[in-house]
Amino acid sequence: MTSSLTDRILTRAQELGFDRAGIAPAEPLPGAEAYQRWIEADHHGKMSYLARDPAGRADPTRLLSGARSIVALAANYRVEEPQAEPGQVARYAQGYDYHKILEKRLDQLAAFIRMEAGADVNTRSAVDRLPLLERDVAHLAGIGWYGKNTMIINRQLGSYLFLAELVVDIDLEVCTDVVADFCGTCTACLDACPTKAFVAPHILDARRCISYLTIELRGPIPRHLRAAIGAHLFGCDICQSVCPWNRKAPHTTDFPFLGRPEIQGISADQLLEFDARLFQLYFASSPLQRPKRQGLLRNAAVVLGNTGQRRWVPLLVRRLKAEQDPVIRGHIAWALGRLGGAKARTALDEALKAEDDPYVQEELRAAHQEVS
Repeated sequence: MTSSLTDRILTRAQELGFDRAGIAPAEPLPGAEAYQRWIEADHHGKMSYLARDPAGRADPTRLLSGARSIVALAANYRVEEPQAEPGQVARYAQGYDYHKILEKRLDQLAAFIRMEAGADVNTRSAVDRLPLLERDVAHLAGIGWYGKNTMIINRQLGSYLFLAELVVDIDLEVCTDVVADFCGTCTACLDACPTKAFVAPHILDARRCISYLTIELRGPIPRHLRAAIGAHLFGCDICQSVCPWNRKAPHTTDFPFLGRPEIQGISADQLLEFDARLFQLYFASSPLQRPKRQGLLRNAAVVLGNTGQRRWVPLLVRRLKAEQDPVIRGHIAWALGRLGGAKARTALDEALKAEDDPYVQEELRAAHQEVS
Protein backbone atom coordinates (compact mmCIF):
# COMPACT_ATOMS: atom_id res chain seq x y z
CA MET A 1 0.00 0.00 0.00
CA THR A 2 1.34 3.42 -0.93
CA SER A 3 2.17 5.58 2.07
CA SER A 4 0.68 9.04 2.37
CA LEU A 5 2.70 12.21 1.94
CA THR A 6 2.43 12.80 5.68
CA ASP A 7 3.83 9.36 6.45
CA ARG A 8 6.73 9.90 4.06
CA ILE A 9 7.51 13.27 5.63
CA LEU A 10 7.51 11.85 9.16
CA THR A 11 9.70 8.94 8.06
CA ARG A 12 12.15 11.29 6.37
CA ALA A 13 12.28 13.45 9.51
CA GLN A 14 13.44 10.46 11.55
CA GLU A 15 16.00 9.57 8.89
CA LEU A 16 17.41 13.08 9.25
CA GLY A 17 17.96 12.60 12.97
CA PHE A 18 14.76 13.80 14.62
CA ASP A 19 13.56 11.47 17.38
CA ARG A 20 9.91 12.49 17.19
CA ALA A 21 7.78 14.12 14.50
CA GLY A 22 4.11 15.03 14.18
CA ILE A 23 1.76 17.36 12.36
CA ALA A 24 -0.23 20.28 13.77
CA PRO A 25 -2.62 22.59 11.92
CA ALA A 26 -1.32 26.08 11.09
CA GLU A 27 -4.12 27.66 13.09
CA PRO A 28 -4.13 30.16 15.97
CA LEU A 29 -2.38 28.50 18.89
CA PRO A 30 -4.19 28.05 22.22
CA GLY A 31 -1.43 29.48 24.42
CA ALA A 32 -1.84 33.08 23.25
CA GLU A 33 -3.69 34.38 26.31
CA ALA A 34 -1.39 32.64 28.78
CA TYR A 35 1.65 34.02 26.99
CA GLN A 36 0.19 37.53 27.03
CA ARG A 37 -0.39 37.29 30.80
CA TRP A 38 3.19 36.04 31.24
CA ILE A 39 4.53 39.08 29.39
CA GLU A 40 2.27 41.49 31.28
CA ALA A 41 3.56 40.04 34.57
CA ASP A 42 7.10 40.91 33.38
CA HIS A 43 8.15 37.29 33.82
CA HIS A 44 10.31 37.58 30.69
CA GLY A 45 12.69 39.92 32.50
CA LYS A 46 15.02 41.82 30.18
CA MET A 47 14.40 39.54 27.21
CA SER A 48 12.59 42.36 25.40
CA TYR A 49 12.45 40.42 22.13
CA LEU A 50 9.90 38.08 23.71
CA ALA A 51 7.49 40.99 24.23
CA ARG A 52 7.46 42.06 20.58
CA ASP A 53 4.06 41.29 19.06
CA PRO A 54 3.09 38.52 21.52
CA ALA A 55 -0.18 37.88 19.67
CA GLY A 56 1.80 37.17 16.50
CA ARG A 57 3.56 34.25 18.19
CA ALA A 58 0.25 32.39 18.21
CA ASP A 59 -0.40 32.87 14.48
CA PRO A 60 1.73 30.65 12.21
CA THR A 61 0.58 32.59 9.13
CA ARG A 62 2.72 35.48 10.40
CA LEU A 63 5.72 33.30 9.60
CA LEU A 64 4.42 32.01 6.29
CA SER A 65 1.58 33.51 4.30
CA GLY A 66 -0.91 30.83 3.37
CA ALA A 67 0.42 28.39 5.98
CA ARG A 68 -1.72 25.25 6.27
CA SER A 69 0.27 22.77 8.38
CA ILE A 70 3.23 22.59 10.74
CA VAL A 71 5.65 19.68 10.93
CA ALA A 72 6.63 19.55 14.61
CA LEU A 73 9.95 17.90 15.45
CA ALA A 74 11.99 16.96 18.49
CA ALA A 75 15.58 15.79 18.96
CA ASN A 76 16.90 14.15 22.12
CA TYR A 77 19.94 15.85 23.67
CA ARG A 78 20.26 14.00 26.96
CA VAL A 79 23.92 13.41 27.82
CA GLU A 80 25.61 12.19 30.98
CA GLU A 81 25.71 14.35 34.10
CA PRO A 82 28.50 16.94 33.76
CA GLN A 83 31.65 16.08 35.68
CA ALA A 84 33.66 19.32 35.79
CA GLU A 85 34.60 20.79 39.18
CA PRO A 86 33.95 23.48 40.07
CA GLY A 87 31.18 24.37 37.64
CA GLN A 88 28.43 22.78 35.57
CA VAL A 89 27.23 23.36 32.01
CA ALA A 90 23.62 22.54 31.14
CA ARG A 91 23.23 19.40 29.04
CA TYR A 92 21.85 21.15 25.98
CA ALA A 93 25.01 23.24 25.67
CA GLN A 94 27.60 20.48 25.96
CA GLY A 95 27.56 19.69 22.24
CA TYR A 96 27.56 21.91 19.17
CA ASP A 97 25.14 24.80 18.65
CA TYR A 98 21.81 23.08 18.04
CA HIS A 99 20.40 25.96 15.99
CA LYS A 100 22.73 25.36 13.07
CA ILE A 101 22.38 21.58 13.23
CA LEU A 102 18.58 21.55 13.31
CA GLU A 103 18.22 24.34 10.74
CA LYS A 104 20.27 22.31 8.28
CA ARG A 105 18.04 19.27 8.88
CA LEU A 106 14.95 21.41 8.39
CA ASP A 107 16.36 22.62 5.06
CA GLN A 108 16.82 19.01 4.01
CA LEU A 109 13.28 18.14 5.08
CA ALA A 110 11.90 21.13 3.17
CA ALA A 111 13.75 20.00 0.04
CA PHE A 112 12.25 16.52 0.47
CA ILE A 113 8.74 17.95 0.74
CA ARG A 114 9.20 19.99 -2.42
CA MET A 115 10.47 16.92 -4.22
CA GLU A 116 7.47 14.88 -3.06
CA ALA A 117 4.71 17.48 -3.28
CA GLY A 118 5.89 19.93 -5.92
CA ALA A 119 8.51 22.62 -6.32
CA ASP A 120 5.98 25.36 -5.64
CA VAL A 121 5.49 24.34 -1.97
CA ASN A 122 6.55 27.15 0.37
CA THR A 123 8.13 26.45 3.75
CA ARG A 124 9.49 28.33 6.76
CA SER A 125 11.82 26.83 9.35
CA ALA A 126 11.80 27.70 13.05
CA VAL A 127 14.28 26.69 15.76
CA ASP A 128 13.36 29.00 18.67
CA ARG A 129 14.79 32.05 16.89
CA LEU A 130 11.45 32.94 15.27
CA PRO A 131 8.31 34.20 17.07
CA LEU A 132 6.26 31.03 17.44
CA LEU A 133 4.76 29.29 20.49
CA GLU A 134 6.69 26.14 19.70
CA ARG A 135 5.62 24.18 22.77
CA ASP A 136 1.99 24.69 21.75
CA VAL A 137 2.88 23.24 18.36
CA ALA A 138 4.69 20.26 19.89
CA HIS A 139 1.77 19.54 22.20
CA LEU A 140 -0.82 19.72 19.41
CA ALA A 141 1.32 17.47 17.22
CA GLY A 142 1.52 14.75 19.85
CA ILE A 143 5.20 15.20 20.76
CA GLY A 144 4.44 15.48 24.48
CA TRP A 145 2.58 17.35 27.21
CA TYR A 146 3.32 20.55 29.09
CA GLY A 147 5.23 19.66 32.25
CA LYS A 148 4.84 21.74 35.39
CA ASN A 149 8.39 22.95 34.73
CA THR A 150 7.11 24.41 31.40
CA MET A 151 9.01 21.77 29.39
CA ILE A 152 7.45 19.45 26.82
CA ILE A 153 7.68 15.91 28.22
CA ASN A 154 7.52 12.73 26.16
CA ARG A 155 6.77 9.44 27.95
CA GLN A 156 9.65 7.61 26.25
CA LEU A 157 12.20 10.39 25.80
CA GLY A 158 11.57 12.61 28.80
CA SER A 159 12.07 16.36 28.46
CA TYR A 160 15.63 16.77 27.20
CA LEU A 161 14.30 17.71 23.77
CA PHE A 162 15.24 20.31 21.21
CA LEU A 163 12.08 21.49 19.44
CA ALA A 164 11.90 22.58 15.80
CA GLU A 165 9.13 23.35 13.32
CA LEU A 166 8.64 23.46 9.58
CA VAL A 167 5.64 25.54 8.51
CA VAL A 168 4.25 24.57 5.08
CA ASP A 169 1.50 25.90 2.84
CA ILE A 170 0.00 22.51 2.02
CA ASP A 171 -2.51 20.37 3.91
CA LEU A 172 -1.06 17.42 5.77
CA GLU A 173 -2.81 14.85 7.95
CA VAL A 174 -2.98 16.34 11.43
CA CYS A 175 -2.05 14.18 14.41
CA THR A 176 -5.27 13.97 16.42
CA ASP A 177 -3.92 12.29 19.56
CA VAL A 178 -2.96 15.21 21.78
CA VAL A 179 -0.91 13.77 24.65
CA ALA A 180 -2.55 13.73 28.07
CA ASP A 181 -0.84 15.30 31.09
CA PHE A 182 1.07 12.62 33.00
CA CYS A 183 2.58 14.86 35.68
CA GLY A 184 -0.20 13.97 38.08
CA THR A 185 0.33 15.30 41.61
CA CYS A 186 4.13 15.35 41.29
CA THR A 187 5.78 18.69 42.13
CA ALA A 188 9.42 17.55 42.19
CA CYS A 189 10.51 20.16 39.64
CA LEU A 190 8.80 23.03 41.47
CA ASP A 191 10.17 21.98 44.85
CA ALA A 192 13.76 21.52 43.65
CA CYS A 193 14.30 24.97 42.13
CA PRO A 194 16.85 26.72 44.38
CA THR A 195 15.77 30.23 43.32
CA LYS A 196 12.01 29.50 43.58
CA ALA A 197 11.53 30.57 39.98
CA PHE A 198 8.17 28.82 39.54
CA VAL A 199 5.29 31.11 40.43
CA ALA A 200 2.89 28.19 40.00
CA PRO A 201 2.76 24.96 38.00
CA HIS A 202 3.47 25.79 34.32
CA ILE A 203 4.47 29.40 35.14
CA LEU A 204 8.16 30.36 35.29
CA ASP A 205 9.40 33.76 36.39
CA ALA A 206 12.51 33.96 34.22
CA ARG A 207 13.95 36.72 36.36
CA ARG A 208 14.69 34.14 39.07
CA CYS A 209 15.64 31.25 36.77
CA ILE A 210 19.29 30.17 36.86
CA SER A 211 19.30 29.66 33.10
CA TYR A 212 18.15 33.24 32.57
CA LEU A 213 20.56 34.62 35.15
CA THR A 214 23.60 32.83 33.71
CA ILE A 215 22.78 33.12 29.99
CA GLU A 216 20.29 35.81 29.03
CA LEU A 217 20.82 38.45 31.69
CA ARG A 218 23.35 41.11 30.76
CA GLY A 219 25.28 42.95 33.43
CA PRO A 220 25.30 42.11 37.14
CA ILE A 221 23.41 39.19 38.63
CA PRO A 222 21.27 40.41 41.57
CA ARG A 223 23.26 39.84 44.75
CA HIS A 224 20.44 38.10 46.59
CA LEU A 225 20.32 35.37 43.91
CA ARG A 226 24.02 34.66 43.49
CA ALA A 227 24.36 32.13 46.30
CA ALA A 228 21.44 30.08 44.90
CA ILE A 229 23.22 29.77 41.55
CA GLY A 230 25.53 27.27 43.19
CA ALA A 231 27.89 25.60 40.71
CA HIS A 232 26.02 26.55 37.53
CA LEU A 233 28.36 28.12 35.01
CA PHE A 234 25.88 28.10 32.16
CA GLY A 235 22.22 27.14 32.36
CA CYS A 236 20.54 24.73 34.73
CA ASP A 237 19.00 21.25 34.51
CA ILE A 238 17.66 20.90 38.05
CA CYS A 239 13.95 20.99 37.19
CA GLN A 240 14.58 18.34 34.52
CA SER A 241 17.04 16.14 36.40
CA VAL A 242 14.55 15.57 39.23
CA CYS A 243 11.68 14.75 36.86
CA PRO A 244 10.64 11.06 37.15
CA TRP A 245 10.08 10.91 33.38
CA ASN A 246 13.79 11.55 32.80
CA ARG A 247 15.03 8.73 35.04
CA LYS A 248 14.84 6.11 32.31
CA ALA A 249 15.00 8.41 29.31
CA PRO A 250 17.64 7.29 26.79
CA HIS A 251 20.88 9.14 26.25
CA THR A 252 21.33 10.69 22.84
CA THR A 253 23.44 8.97 20.21
CA ASP A 254 23.23 12.01 17.91
CA PHE A 255 26.86 13.04 17.36
CA PRO A 256 26.46 16.86 17.29
CA PHE A 257 24.70 16.78 20.66
CA LEU A 258 27.12 14.44 22.40
CA GLY A 259 29.18 16.22 24.99
CA ARG A 260 32.36 17.84 23.73
CA PRO A 261 35.14 16.95 26.21
CA GLU A 262 36.51 20.49 26.22
CA ILE A 263 33.06 21.84 27.15
CA GLN A 264 32.16 19.11 29.64
CA GLY A 265 35.51 19.52 31.35
CA ILE A 266 35.58 23.32 31.58
CA SER A 267 35.76 24.63 35.14
CA ALA A 268 35.21 28.02 36.73
CA ASP A 269 38.87 28.55 37.60
CA GLN A 270 39.90 27.88 34.00
CA LEU A 271 37.27 30.25 32.66
CA LEU A 272 38.34 33.10 34.87
CA GLU A 273 41.70 33.12 33.03
CA PHE A 274 40.18 33.41 29.52
CA ASP A 275 40.94 36.55 27.54
CA ALA A 276 38.72 37.62 24.61
CA ARG A 277 40.75 35.76 22.01
CA LEU A 278 40.82 32.46 23.90
CA PHE A 279 37.10 32.76 24.63
CA GLN A 280 36.28 33.02 20.92
CA LEU A 281 38.59 30.16 19.95
CA TYR A 282 37.49 27.81 22.72
CA PHE A 283 33.76 28.25 22.33
CA ALA A 284 33.49 28.28 18.53
CA SER A 285 30.16 26.71 17.43
CA SER A 286 29.11 26.40 21.08
CA PRO A 287 26.01 27.79 22.84
CA LEU A 288 28.40 29.05 25.52
CA GLN A 289 29.12 32.07 23.33
CA ARG A 290 25.62 33.38 24.09
CA PRO A 291 26.41 35.32 27.31
CA LYS A 292 29.71 36.55 25.82
CA ARG A 293 32.94 36.65 27.77
CA GLN A 294 31.60 39.10 30.32
CA GLY A 295 28.64 36.91 31.23
CA LEU A 296 30.50 33.62 31.38
CA LEU A 297 33.40 34.93 33.47
CA ARG A 298 30.91 36.73 35.72
CA ASN A 299 29.28 33.32 36.27
CA ALA A 300 32.66 31.71 36.92
CA ALA A 301 33.38 34.19 39.71
CA VAL A 302 30.01 33.43 41.32
CA VAL A 303 30.65 29.68 41.13
CA LEU A 304 34.04 30.03 42.81
CA GLY A 305 32.48 32.17 45.52
CA ASN A 306 29.90 29.47 46.12
CA THR A 307 32.45 26.69 46.60
CA GLY A 308 33.24 27.82 50.14
CA GLN A 309 36.89 26.90 49.44
CA ARG A 310 39.45 29.56 50.27
CA ARG A 311 42.01 27.87 48.04
CA TRP A 312 40.47 29.96 45.23
CA VAL A 313 41.24 33.27 46.96
CA PRO A 314 44.75 33.73 45.39
CA LEU A 315 43.29 33.23 41.88
CA LEU A 316 40.45 35.65 42.59
CA VAL A 317 42.85 38.25 44.00
CA ARG A 318 45.06 37.99 40.93
CA ARG A 319 42.10 38.28 38.54
CA LEU A 320 40.66 41.21 40.51
CA LYS A 321 43.88 43.10 39.81
CA ALA A 322 44.23 42.04 36.16
CA GLU A 323 40.64 42.00 34.86
CA GLN A 324 39.50 45.10 32.95
CA ASP A 325 35.78 44.38 32.69
CA PRO A 326 33.92 46.07 35.59
CA VAL A 327 31.07 43.51 35.74
CA ILE A 328 33.54 40.64 36.05
CA ARG A 329 35.58 42.54 38.66
CA GLY A 330 32.43 43.26 40.63
CA HIS A 331 31.53 39.58 40.80
CA ILE A 332 35.10 38.62 41.70
CA ALA A 333 34.79 41.06 44.61
CA TRP A 334 31.56 39.35 45.68
CA ALA A 335 33.28 35.96 45.54
CA LEU A 336 36.14 37.19 47.73
CA GLY A 337 33.67 38.58 50.24
CA ARG A 338 31.84 35.27 50.33
CA LEU A 339 34.98 33.16 50.77
CA GLY A 340 36.46 35.52 53.34
CA GLY A 341 39.78 35.36 55.13
CA ALA A 342 42.61 37.83 55.74
CA LYS A 343 43.95 37.66 52.19
CA ALA A 344 40.51 38.39 50.75
CA ARG A 345 40.01 41.33 53.12
CA THR A 346 43.38 42.84 52.27
CA ALA A 347 42.73 42.50 48.54
CA LEU A 348 39.34 44.17 48.85
CA ASP A 349 40.85 47.03 50.87
CA GLU A 350 43.56 47.63 48.29
CA ALA A 351 41.16 47.39 45.37
CA LEU A 352 38.71 49.84 46.91
CA LYS A 353 41.44 52.46 47.34
CA ALA A 354 42.39 52.23 43.65
CA GLU A 355 38.94 51.70 42.08
CA ASP A 356 37.22 54.55 40.21
CA ASP A 357 34.28 52.67 38.65
CA PRO A 358 31.11 53.39 40.71
CA TYR A 359 29.61 49.93 40.17
CA VAL A 360 32.79 48.10 41.19
CA GLN A 361 33.18 50.41 44.19
CA GLU A 362 29.69 49.40 45.32
CA GLU A 363 30.50 45.70 44.93
CA LEU A 364 33.79 46.10 46.80
CA ARG A 365 32.10 47.86 49.71
CA ALA A 366 29.36 45.22 49.92
CA ALA A 367 31.96 42.43 49.76
CA HIS A 368 34.05 44.09 52.46
CA GLN A 369 31.05 44.13 54.78
CA GLU A 370 30.50 40.42 54.16
CA VAL A 371 34.09 39.20 54.47
CA SER A 372 34.80 37.20 57.62
